[in-house]
Amino acid sequence: MPVEVEVDTVLFDMDGTLIDSTPAVNATWVEFAKQYQLDIDHVLHYAHGHRTVENLKRYIPSLEGEELMKEVVRFESRILDIAEANLQRAKETGSTEGTIIPMPGAKKLLAEINAGRDENPKRRPGWAIVTSAATSAYAQKGFRAADVADPPRAFVTSDLCSKGKPDPEPYLKGAELSHADVSRCIVVEDAPPGVLSGKRAGARVLGLRTTHDGGRMWDQGADWVVPDLSYVHARWEGEKLLLTIDGEARP
Repeated sequence: MPVEVEVDTVLFDMDGTLIDSTPAVNATWVEFAKQYQLDIDHVLHYAHGHRTVENLKRYIPSLEGEELMKEVVRFESRILDIAEANLQRAKETGSTEGTIIPMPGAKKLLAEINAGRDENPKRRPGWAIVTSAATSAYAQKGFRAADVADPPRAFVTSDLCSKGKPDPEPYLKGAELSHADVSRCIVVEDAPPGVLSGKRAGARVLGLRTTHDGGRMWDQGADWVVPDLSYVHARWEGEKLLLTIDGEARP
């Protein structure tokens, strides 16, 4: 049964939520796994939703200080390099495989939210991005590459936070930069650490099944779960931003 919820700001995770960069990310992990002799299956199962710096600390503990940060930058730069190479190949073959593309429903939903701002520029933006990506350079380029929408004013990357998801700091920062009450925000996430981060911050959380099964979303406290963003719609009613969620509510 669809539900309609009033919200101040929608705080979106990026990868797996608004854009799909999974093939390029996985290809980068394969390269790092070969270099550092990692168990690639284990890494790919547990890495999603955590900051790059935390993943590299966890899986390559020999990396420290300046060397660690150089590898963080190299990792995220490599994602973009691989996606760009795949994009050039796509122009020749017509296939988007391996490129950075919008997640289902993302482009339409953001267009619906942005339409309200276009009608009345005095309205608040209505959405922000809170990503585990390490640097704004990677996050901005990755988001633009998917051609989902123009980047939002509030764009939180992990270099703006001292702690990453599942700590509440990223989503608290997203609400702060949006000048919104976090309890009136909805966090949209595809990864269990992000769901937990949103709940710890005091937000309501919409979990997506785009990366993990719904059970893992419920386990971390999600308020609703949907297959993807094509099950979510937005409209403005005066100064109110209303989301219609056609999914499952918390049992």
